[in-house]
Amino acid sequence: MLLVGVACLARPSAAQSLEPSLPRAPLGVRSGSEPHISVLTFGPGDQTFSKFGHDALWVHDPRKPTRQRDLVYNYGTFRFDSPWLILDFLKGRLNYWLSVSTLERTLASYRAANRSVTAQELALGSDQIEALTAFLVENAKPANAAYRYDYYRDNCATRIRDVLDRHLGGALKAASGGSARLTYRDHTRRLTVDSPPLFFALDLALGPLIDRPISEWEEMFLPARVEAKLGQMRTERGEPLVRRRISLFEARREPPLEDPPSFRWGWLFLGAAVGAALYGASRVEQRWARVSLATGLAVVSFVSGLLGCLLLVLWLLTDHEVTYWNQNVLLCPFWVIIVPFLAPGFARTRPRHAALVMRLVAAAAATSLLALVSSALLSQHSGPALALFVPSWLGACAAVWTRVGRPWPRWLPASSPSSVAVPPT
Repeated sequence: MLLVGVACLARPSAAQSLEPSLPRAPLGVRSGSEPHISVLTFGPGDQTFSKFGHDALWVHDPRKPTRQRDLVYNYGTFRFDSPWLILDFLKGRLNYWLSVSTLERTLASYRAANRSVTAQELALGSDQIEALTAFLVENAKPANAAYRYDYYRDNCATRIRDVLDRHLGGALKAASGGSARLTYRDHTRRLTVDSPPLFFALDLALGPLIDRPISEWEEMFLPARVEAKLGQMRTERGEPLVRRRISLFEARREPPLEDPPSFRWGWLFLGAAVGAALYGASRVEQRWARVSLATGLAVVSFVSGLLGCLLLVLWLLTDHEVTYWNQNVLLCPFWVIIVPFLAPGFARTRPRHAALVMRLVAAAAATSLLALVSSALLSQHSGPALALFVPSWLGACAAVWTRVGRPWPRWLPASSPSSVAVPPT
Protein backbone atom coordinates (compact mmCIF):
# COMPACT_ATOMS: atom_id res chain seq x y z
CA MET A 1 0.00 0.00 0.00
CA LEU A 2 1.49 3.27 -1.13
CA LEU A 3 -0.33 5.23 1.58
CA VAL A 4 1.64 3.54 4.33
CA GLY A 5 4.85 2.64 2.51
CA VAL A 6 6.89 5.23 4.41
CA ALA A 7 7.00 3.07 7.52
CA CYS A 8 9.80 0.98 6.01
CA LEU A 9 12.70 3.33 6.61
CA ALA A 10 15.25 0.64 5.91
CA ARG A 11 15.48 -2.94 4.70
CA PRO A 12 19.14 -3.92 4.82
CA SER A 13 18.41 -7.60 5.39
CA ALA A 14 16.89 -7.87 1.93
CA ALA A 15 20.23 -7.24 0.24
CA GLN A 16 22.74 -8.84 2.58
CA SER A 17 23.17 -11.96 0.48
CA LEU A 18 25.40 -10.08 -1.97
CA GLU A 19 29.04 -11.06 -1.90
CA PRO A 20 31.33 -8.20 -0.92
CA SER A 21 34.14 -6.96 -3.09
CA LEU A 22 35.90 -5.04 -0.33
CA PRO A 23 39.42 -5.38 0.98
CA ARG A 24 39.84 -7.71 3.96
CA ALA A 25 40.65 -4.82 6.30
CA PRO A 26 37.51 -2.64 6.53
CA LEU A 27 37.90 0.88 5.27
CA GLY A 28 38.84 3.45 7.87
CA VAL A 29 39.77 1.01 10.62
CA ARG A 30 42.76 2.14 12.62
CA SER A 31 45.58 -0.18 13.56
CA GLY A 32 45.99 -1.00 17.24
CA SER A 33 44.34 -3.15 19.87
CA GLU A 34 41.75 -0.74 21.25
CA PRO A 35 38.06 -1.28 20.39
CA HIS A 36 35.91 1.62 19.25
CA ILE A 37 32.29 2.27 18.31
CA SER A 38 31.06 4.25 15.32
CA VAL A 39 27.65 5.39 14.16
CA LEU A 40 26.94 4.36 10.57
CA THR A 41 24.65 6.67 8.60
CA PHE A 42 23.24 5.39 5.31
CA GLY A 43 21.92 7.86 2.77
CA PRO A 44 18.53 7.70 1.02
CA GLY A 45 17.90 5.19 -1.74
CA ASP A 46 15.52 4.76 -4.64
CA GLN A 47 12.92 2.50 -3.04
CA THR A 48 10.03 3.77 -0.95
CA PHE A 49 11.36 2.21 2.24
CA SER A 50 14.79 3.84 1.82
CA LYS A 51 13.81 7.49 1.24
CA PHE A 52 14.53 8.52 4.83
CA GLY A 53 17.94 6.90 5.21
CA HIS A 54 19.10 4.48 7.88
CA ASP A 55 21.29 4.19 11.00
CA ALA A 56 23.32 1.44 12.65
CA LEU A 57 26.14 0.98 15.17
CA TRP A 58 29.50 -0.46 14.15
CA VAL A 59 31.53 -2.13 16.90
CA HIS A 60 35.20 -2.67 15.99
CA ASP A 61 37.07 -4.91 18.42
CA PRO A 62 40.50 -6.10 17.16
CA ARG A 63 40.70 -8.52 20.09
CA LYS A 64 38.01 -10.69 18.53
CA PRO A 65 38.40 -13.33 15.78
CA THR A 66 38.47 -11.90 12.26
CA ARG A 67 34.80 -12.57 11.42
CA GLN A 68 33.62 -11.00 14.69
CA ARG A 69 35.98 -8.06 14.64
CA ASP A 70 33.66 -5.62 12.87
CA LEU A 71 29.98 -6.14 13.65
CA VAL A 72 27.07 -3.90 12.66
CA TYR A 73 24.06 -3.71 14.99
CA ASN A 74 21.00 -2.79 12.96
CA TYR A 75 17.59 -1.87 14.44
CA GLY A 76 15.98 -1.65 10.98
CA THR A 77 15.35 -5.35 10.30
CA PHE A 78 11.96 -6.86 9.54
CA ARG A 79 10.48 -9.84 7.70
CA PHE A 80 9.80 -8.48 4.23
CA ASP A 81 8.55 -11.90 3.09
CA SER A 82 6.12 -12.30 5.99
CA PRO A 83 2.59 -13.30 4.85
CA TRP A 84 1.20 -10.93 7.50
CA LEU A 85 3.31 -7.93 6.49
CA ILE A 86 0.56 -5.93 4.79
CA LEU A 87 -2.01 -6.70 7.48
CA ASP A 88 0.39 -5.81 10.30
CA PHE A 89 1.41 -2.71 8.38
CA LEU A 90 -2.18 -1.52 7.94
CA LYS A 91 -2.96 -2.18 11.60
CA GLY A 92 0.12 -0.24 12.73
CA ARG A 93 1.58 -3.27 14.48
CA LEU A 94 4.69 -3.99 12.48
CA ASN A 95 7.52 -5.60 14.44
CA TYR A 96 11.16 -4.75 13.80
CA TRP A 97 14.19 -6.14 15.59
CA LEU A 98 17.88 -5.67 16.23
CA SER A 99 20.02 -7.83 13.95
CA VAL A 100 23.78 -8.30 13.71
CA SER A 101 25.85 -8.57 10.54
CA THR A 102 29.43 -8.02 9.46
CA LEU A 103 30.63 -4.66 8.23
CA GLU A 104 31.70 -6.14 4.89
CA ARG A 105 28.28 -7.59 4.12
CA THR A 106 26.57 -4.37 5.20
CA LEU A 107 28.78 -2.19 3.01
CA ALA A 108 28.34 -4.54 0.05
CA SER A 109 24.55 -4.30 0.20
CA TYR A 110 24.53 -0.49 0.42
CA ARG A 111 27.11 -0.11 -2.32
CA ALA A 112 24.89 -2.27 -4.54
CA ALA A 113 21.95 0.03 -3.75
CA ASN A 114 24.06 3.14 -4.48
CA ARG A 115 23.49 4.53 -0.99
CA SER A 116 26.15 6.60 0.76
CA VAL A 117 27.69 5.27 3.96
CA THR A 118 29.51 7.39 6.53
CA ALA A 119 30.98 6.43 9.89
CA GLN A 120 31.39 8.67 12.93
CA GLU A 121 33.91 7.22 15.36
CA LEU A 122 32.86 8.24 18.87
CA ALA A 123 35.30 9.43 21.51
CA LEU A 124 34.09 7.09 24.23
CA GLY A 125 35.95 5.86 27.26
CA SER A 126 36.84 2.19 27.60
CA ASP A 127 34.15 1.71 30.25
CA GLN A 128 31.53 3.29 27.98
CA ILE A 129 32.59 1.10 25.06
CA GLU A 130 32.41 -2.06 27.17
CA ALA A 131 29.00 -1.11 28.58
CA LEU A 132 27.57 -0.15 25.19
CA THR A 133 28.87 -3.33 23.55
CA ALA A 134 27.44 -5.49 26.34
CA PHE A 135 24.08 -3.71 25.99
CA LEU A 136 23.97 -4.37 22.23
CA VAL A 137 24.90 -8.03 22.65
CA GLU A 138 22.17 -8.47 25.24
CA ASN A 139 19.63 -6.48 23.22
CA ALA A 140 20.31 -8.59 20.11
CA LYS A 141 19.22 -11.80 21.83
CA PRO A 142 15.94 -13.16 20.39
CA ALA A 143 14.08 -12.52 23.63
CA ASN A 144 15.02 -8.82 23.60
CA ALA A 145 15.50 -7.87 19.95
CA ALA A 146 11.93 -7.14 18.75
CA TYR A 147 10.10 -3.84 19.12
CA ARG A 148 6.94 -2.20 17.77
CA TYR A 149 7.94 0.07 14.91
CA ASP A 150 6.65 3.65 14.64
CA TYR A 151 7.36 5.96 11.68
CA TYR A 152 8.46 8.98 13.64
CA ARG A 153 8.84 8.00 17.28
CA ASP A 154 10.43 4.55 17.37
CA ASN A 155 12.52 3.60 14.36
CA CYS A 156 16.11 2.68 13.49
CA ALA A 157 17.35 6.24 14.11
CA THR A 158 15.50 6.89 17.39
CA ARG A 159 16.73 3.55 18.71
CA ILE A 160 20.35 4.55 18.03
CA ARG A 161 19.64 7.99 19.54
CA ASP A 162 18.23 6.45 22.73
CA VAL A 163 21.02 3.88 23.10
CA LEU A 164 23.69 6.55 22.77
CA ASP A 165 21.90 8.92 25.15
CA ARG A 166 21.66 6.18 27.74
CA HIS A 167 25.41 5.51 27.63
CA LEU A 168 26.28 9.20 27.48
CA GLY A 169 24.48 9.85 30.73
CA GLY A 170 21.63 11.79 29.10
CA ALA A 171 23.97 14.28 27.43
CA LEU A 172 22.46 13.79 23.98
CA LYS A 173 18.92 14.60 25.08
CA ALA A 174 20.13 17.52 27.17
CA ALA A 175 21.78 19.00 24.07
CA SER A 176 18.66 18.50 21.93
CA GLY A 177 16.01 20.53 23.72
CA GLY A 178 15.81 23.32 21.19
CA SER A 179 13.06 23.70 18.60
CA ALA A 180 13.55 22.06 15.23
CA ARG A 181 13.30 24.27 12.16
CA LEU A 182 11.03 21.84 10.27
CA THR A 183 8.04 19.68 11.20
CA TYR A 184 7.52 15.99 10.55
CA ARG A 185 5.49 16.88 7.44
CA ASP A 186 8.17 19.23 6.17
CA HIS A 187 10.75 16.48 6.39
CA THR A 188 8.41 13.94 4.80
CA ARG A 189 7.77 16.26 1.88
CA ARG A 190 11.37 17.19 1.21
CA LEU A 191 12.50 13.56 1.26
CA THR A 192 9.75 12.27 -1.08
CA VAL A 193 9.41 15.18 -3.53
CA ASP A 194 11.28 13.20 -6.21
CA SER A 195 8.45 10.64 -6.22
CA PRO A 196 5.14 12.51 -6.86
CA PRO A 197 2.80 9.54 -6.21
CA LEU A 198 4.50 8.77 -2.88
CA PHE A 199 4.67 12.46 -2.00
CA PHE A 200 0.93 12.88 -2.57
CA ALA A 201 -0.11 9.60 -0.92
CA LEU A 202 1.76 10.34 2.30
CA ASP A 203 0.59 13.94 2.41
CA LEU A 204 -2.99 12.73 2.03
CA ALA A 205 -2.79 9.90 4.58
CA LEU A 206 -1.06 11.73 7.43
CA GLY A 207 -3.06 13.93 9.78
CA PRO A 208 -2.37 17.04 11.89
CA LEU A 209 -0.09 15.26 14.38
CA ILE A 210 2.84 15.66 11.97
CA ASP A 211 2.25 19.41 11.56
CA ARG A 212 2.97 20.38 15.15
CA PRO A 213 6.33 21.94 16.05
CA ILE A 214 8.91 19.39 17.17
CA SER A 215 12.14 19.52 19.16
CA GLU A 216 15.62 18.65 17.95
CA TRP A 217 15.30 15.45 19.97
CA GLU A 218 12.17 14.42 18.05
CA GLU A 219 13.77 15.50 14.78
CA MET A 220 16.32 12.75 15.27
CA PHE A 221 13.84 10.30 13.81
CA LEU A 222 15.99 11.02 10.76
CA PRO A 223 19.43 9.38 10.62
CA ALA A 224 20.94 12.51 9.08
CA ARG A 225 19.80 14.57 12.08
CA VAL A 226 21.38 12.07 14.49
CA GLU A 227 24.62 12.41 12.54
CA ALA A 228 24.44 16.22 12.59
CA LYS A 229 23.73 16.44 16.33
CA LEU A 230 26.54 14.05 17.22
CA GLY A 231 28.88 16.21 15.17
CA GLN A 232 28.01 19.21 17.36
CA MET A 233 28.55 17.56 20.74
CA ARG A 234 31.54 17.48 23.04
CA THR A 235 32.55 15.08 25.78
CA GLU A 236 32.91 15.94 29.45
CA ARG A 237 36.60 16.53 28.75
CA GLY A 238 35.69 19.18 26.18
CA GLU A 239 36.84 17.28 23.10
CA PRO A 240 34.53 16.59 20.12
CA LEU A 241 32.32 13.56 20.66
CA VAL A 242 32.99 12.51 17.06
CA ARG A 243 36.69 11.70 16.94
CA ARG A 244 36.62 11.47 13.16
CA ARG A 245 34.15 11.08 10.31
CA ILE A 246 34.90 8.56 7.56
CA SER A 247 33.21 8.24 4.18
CA LEU A 248 32.97 4.50 3.51
CA PHE A 249 31.04 4.89 0.27
CA GLU A 250 29.90 7.94 -1.69
CA ALA A 251 26.76 7.39 -3.76
CA ARG A 252 26.28 8.93 -7.18
CA ARG A 253 22.96 10.65 -6.62
CA GLU A 254 21.57 14.10 -5.97
CA PRO A 255 21.47 15.03 -2.26
CA PRO A 256 18.02 15.46 -0.70
CA LEU A 257 16.55 18.93 -0.33
CA GLU A 258 17.36 20.79 2.86
CA ASP A 259 13.95 22.54 2.87
CA PRO A 260 10.47 21.34 1.96
CA PRO A 261 9.39 22.08 -1.61
CA SER A 262 7.31 25.13 -2.40
CA PHE A 263 3.66 24.83 -3.36
CA ARG A 264 3.20 22.03 -5.88
CA TRP A 265 1.36 23.85 -8.67
CA GLY A 266 1.08 20.66 -10.69
CA TRP A 267 -1.60 19.30 -8.36
CA LEU A 268 -3.65 22.49 -8.78
CA PHE A 269 -3.32 22.34 -12.56
CA LEU A 270 -4.38 18.68 -12.52
CA GLY A 271 -7.39 19.39 -10.29
CA ALA A 272 -8.42 22.38 -12.41
CA ALA A 273 -8.06 20.28 -15.57
CA VAL A 274 -10.27 17.53 -14.17
CA GLY A 275 -12.93 20.00 -13.03
CA ALA A 276 -12.85 21.90 -16.33
CA ALA A 277 -13.05 18.68 -18.38
CA LEU A 278 -16.12 17.50 -16.46
CA TYR A 279 -17.85 20.85 -16.78
CA GLY A 280 -16.95 21.10 -20.47
CA ALA A 281 -18.49 17.69 -21.18
CA SER A 282 -21.73 18.78 -19.49
CA ARG A 283 -22.06 21.66 -21.98
CA VAL A 284 -22.13 19.40 -25.06
CA GLU A 285 -25.44 17.82 -26.07
CA GLN A 286 -24.04 14.69 -27.71
CA ARG A 287 -23.87 11.06 -26.69
CA TRP A 288 -20.05 10.92 -26.46
CA ALA A 289 -20.12 13.91 -24.11
CA ARG A 290 -22.77 12.33 -21.87
CA VAL A 291 -20.79 9.08 -21.71
CA SER A 292 -17.56 10.96 -21.07
CA LEU A 293 -19.13 12.94 -18.24
CA ALA A 294 -20.61 9.85 -16.62
CA THR A 295 -17.31 7.98 -16.96
CA GLY A 296 -15.35 10.90 -15.55
CA LEU A 297 -17.70 11.20 -12.59
CA ALA A 298 -17.44 7.46 -11.97
CA VAL A 299 -13.62 7.51 -11.98
CA VAL A 300 -13.28 10.60 -9.79
CA SER A 301 -15.90 9.32 -7.35
CA PHE A 302 -14.50 5.81 -7.17
CA VAL A 303 -10.93 6.97 -6.53
CA SER A 304 -12.03 9.60 -4.03
CA GLY A 305 -14.50 7.33 -2.25
CA LEU A 306 -11.98 4.50 -2.01
CA LEU A 307 -9.34 6.84 -0.61
CA GLY A 308 -11.88 8.22 1.86
CA CYS A 309 -12.69 4.72 3.09
CA LEU A 310 -8.98 3.99 3.52
CA LEU A 311 -8.46 7.22 5.44
CA LEU A 312 -11.31 6.32 7.79
CA VAL A 313 -9.90 2.83 8.30
CA LEU A 314 -6.46 4.27 9.14
CA TRP A 315 -8.08 6.73 11.55
CA LEU A 316 -10.65 4.53 13.29
CA LEU A 317 -9.38 0.95 13.04
CA THR A 318 -5.57 1.06 13.29
CA ASP A 319 -2.82 2.07 15.69
CA HIS A 320 -1.38 4.65 13.27
CA GLU A 321 -1.75 7.74 15.46
CA VAL A 322 -0.25 9.94 12.74
CA THR A 323 -3.37 9.28 10.63
CA TYR A 324 -5.91 10.30 13.31
CA TRP A 325 -8.17 13.37 12.94
CA ASN A 326 -7.27 13.64 9.27
CA GLN A 327 -9.33 16.42 7.70
CA ASN A 328 -8.66 14.98 4.25
CA VAL A 329 -11.69 12.74 4.78
CA LEU A 330 -13.61 15.90 3.82
CA LEU A 331 -11.80 15.98 0.47
CA CYS A 332 -12.40 12.27 -0.15
CA PRO A 333 -15.95 11.66 1.13
CA PHE A 334 -16.71 7.98 1.43
CA TRP A 335 -20.31 8.31 0.20
CA VAL A 336 -19.33 9.09 -3.39
CA ILE A 337 -18.21 5.46 -3.73
CA ILE A 338 -21.78 4.70 -4.91
CA VAL A 339 -21.66 7.22 -7.80
CA PRO A 340 -20.02 4.71 -10.22
CA PHE A 341 -23.07 2.45 -9.79
CA LEU A 342 -25.34 5.33 -10.82
CA ALA A 343 -23.13 6.50 -13.70
CA PRO A 344 -24.61 4.25 -16.46
CA GLY A 345 -28.09 5.62 -15.86
CA PHE A 346 -26.73 9.16 -15.62
CA ALA A 347 -25.28 8.81 -19.15
CA ARG A 348 -28.72 8.43 -20.73
CA THR A 349 -30.39 11.19 -22.72
CA ARG A 350 -32.72 11.72 -19.77
CA PRO A 351 -30.41 10.91 -16.84
CA ARG A 352 -31.69 8.52 -14.21
CA HIS A 353 -31.08 9.07 -10.49
CA ALA A 354 -30.20 12.68 -11.36
CA ALA A 355 -31.37 14.10 -8.03
CA LEU A 356 -29.35 11.54 -6.03
CA VAL A 357 -26.19 12.13 -8.07
CA MET A 358 -26.66 15.87 -7.66
CA ARG A 359 -26.94 15.55 -3.88
CA LEU A 360 -23.91 13.25 -3.57
CA VAL A 361 -21.63 15.41 -5.72
CA ALA A 362 -22.88 18.68 -4.21
CA ALA A 363 -22.19 17.33 -0.73
CA ALA A 364 -18.66 16.37 -1.83
CA ALA A 365 -18.09 19.88 -3.20
CA ALA A 366 -19.40 21.38 0.05
CA THR A 367 -17.12 19.27 2.25
CA SER A 368 -14.13 20.08 0.05
CA LEU A 369 -14.81 23.78 0.62
CA LEU A 370 -15.15 23.07 4.33
CA ALA A 371 -11.72 21.40 4.23
CA LEU A 372 -10.32 24.49 2.52
CA VAL A 373 -11.70 26.75 5.25
CA SER A 374 -10.61 24.43 8.07
CA SER A 375 -7.07 24.27 6.70
CA ALA A 376 -6.77 27.99 7.34
CA LEU A 377 -8.10 27.65 10.88
CA LEU A 378 -6.66 24.33 12.04
CA SER A 379 -3.12 22.98 12.15
CA GLN A 380 -3.19 20.47 9.29
CA HIS A 381 -1.37 21.56 6.14
CA SER A 382 -2.87 19.67 3.19
CA GLY A 383 -1.88 21.85 0.25
CA PRO A 384 -1.48 19.18 -2.47
CA ALA A 385 -4.72 17.38 -1.56
CA LEU A 386 -6.66 20.64 -1.42
CA ALA A 387 -5.18 21.76 -4.74
CA LEU A 388 -6.29 18.54 -6.43
CA PHE A 389 -9.70 17.80 -4.92
CA VAL A 390 -11.30 21.23 -4.41
CA PRO A 391 -11.30 22.26 -8.11
CA SER A 392 -12.16 18.68 -9.13
CA TRP A 393 -15.29 18.60 -6.94
CA LEU A 394 -16.35 22.14 -7.83
CA GLY A 395 -16.07 21.28 -11.52
CA ALA A 396 -17.95 18.01 -10.98
CA CYS A 397 -20.72 19.80 -9.09
CA ALA A 398 -21.09 22.43 -11.81
CA ALA A 399 -21.13 19.68 -14.44
CA VAL A 400 -23.89 17.67 -12.76
CA TRP A 401 -25.89 20.83 -12.07
CA THR A 402 -25.69 21.76 -15.75
CA ARG A 403 -26.48 18.22 -16.91
CA VAL A 404 -29.67 17.95 -14.85
CA GLY A 405 -31.07 21.30 -15.98
CA ARG A 406 -29.57 23.75 -13.49
CA PRO A 407 -32.12 23.23 -10.69
CA TRP A 408 -32.32 26.02 -8.14
CA PRO A 409 -32.20 24.92 -4.48
CA ARG A 410 -35.67 25.15 -2.98
CA TRP A 411 -34.37 26.85 0.15
CA LEU A 412 -33.00 29.77 -1.92
CA PRO A 413 -35.30 32.45 -3.38
CA ALA A 414 -35.58 32.24 -7.16
CA SER A 415 -34.70 35.42 -9.02
CA SER A 416 -37.25 34.64 -11.72
CA PRO A 417 -39.53 31.78 -12.75
CA SER A 418 -37.12 30.84 -15.55
CA SER A 419 -34.37 30.14 -13.04
CA VAL A 420 -36.22 27.12 -11.64
CA ALA A 421 -35.86 23.77 -13.29
CA VAL A 422 -37.01 20.29 -12.28
CA PRO A 423 -34.41 17.59 -12.90
CA PRO A 424 -35.53 14.86 -15.29
CA THR A 425 -36.40 11.51 -13.76
